[in-house]
Amino acid sequence: MPLPGVLAGLLARPTAPFVESAVASYIADFCRKTPGVSLETDRCGNLLARYRYRPRGTRPLAFAAHMDHPGFIAQQQLEAHKLRAAFRGGVRSEYFRQAGVRFWSNGGWVEAQVRAVVRARQVRRGSTTWQVPEEVVLRVARPVAYGSPGVWDLPEAQEREGRVYARGCDDSAGCAALLELLRRLSRRRARAEAYCLFTRAEEVGFIGAIGAARAGTIPKRVPIISIETSSELPHARIGDGPILRVGDRLSVFDPGLSAFCERVATGCAGRCKGFRYQRKLMDGGACEATAFAAYGYRAGGICLALGNYHNMNTAARRIDCEYVSLGDWKLMVDWFEALVLDEAGYRPADETQRRELDQSFARWRPLLRRPSGHDAAAAR
Repeated sequence: MPLPGVLAGLLARPTAPFVESAVASYIADFCRKTPGVSLETDRCGNLLARYRYRPRGTRPLAFAAHMDHPGFIAQQQLEAHKLRAAFRGGVRSEYFRQAGVRFWSNGGWVEAQVRAVVRARQVRRGSTTWQVPEEVVLRVARPVAYGSPGVWDLPEAQEREGRVYARGCDDSAGCAALLELLRRLSRRRARAEAYCLFTRAEEVGFIGAIGAARAGTIPKRVPIISIETSSELPHARIGDGPILRVGDRLSVFDPGLSAFCERVATGCAGRCKGFRYQRKLMDGGACEATAFAAYGYRAGGICLALGNYHNMNTAARRIDCEYVSLGDWKLMVDWFEALVLDEAGYRPADETQRRELDQSFARWRPLLRRPSGHDAAAAR
């Protein structure tokens, strides 16, 4: 089965924190060709696409996905076949031994192989610690231009048995889903308004998202939904549908926005045979919703369960393709579209939930006027 065009297109682009230009140029070209979509770049280099056509007056929504993936950045050609490169992102040291890499340099690929980790930082989470490389030396087939992005030497994106395997689904799959949303809105000339923010350098601490939040790239009144791929967990499986992410490793997201997303998903499930979704705390990592919330935005999250997180095949102990369910990806786009087109729209207080609570309270309120069991016993 061929991959959707935007998904295949973005998954083929090399990217790493602060060197996302190949992905950014694809997104910019797509937006320029899509009627009804405008595009601007903020002062941090994030891209903000906006679809707006005769909106119905409901509050607009914003979605955010990051353009980078853990990767290498060429720093210095030490010898004809020896390169020093930075590595940015969370991959453990044991996966680097003799690993194959390829750099995108001067319009072509240059093959390489890791020869040594020369600098690493220690990461501690709970009682567990590990090393994450920050600088490596590689053997290269030919000289590599300064600043060129390097990726793991893995096959091009492909679909097998309903799954998408690629060098980096995180978060090109999220970016592709947002482009597909913009395409759908444009084709149907939907009466709606939506923002899609494509951020930089998420893999080193949400740097692009922080810059966007500080700059007010998206108006503060607009709720933001962070779109991610998040490591598969025993209770959050690949193929069981896209996931309403109620929180991450660092924070719990806005309950009103989560309730809105779930209300719309429940409606999709009722109308569309085969629509399914999950509601989970995805605490295997952190995402940009945490950053946006810290700067005063109402933030939530939707994600796909991801295999081989950050290319680490823990079973085989080697670098490998990341993978997601293609069906989950398509359902996630359906969900985005339903959120944008929902007639009631998002409201800070979820009235559906409060109405249900009021009905329950009304049913049982008469009993509150009677003495409690303890008081009744005391009276006797």
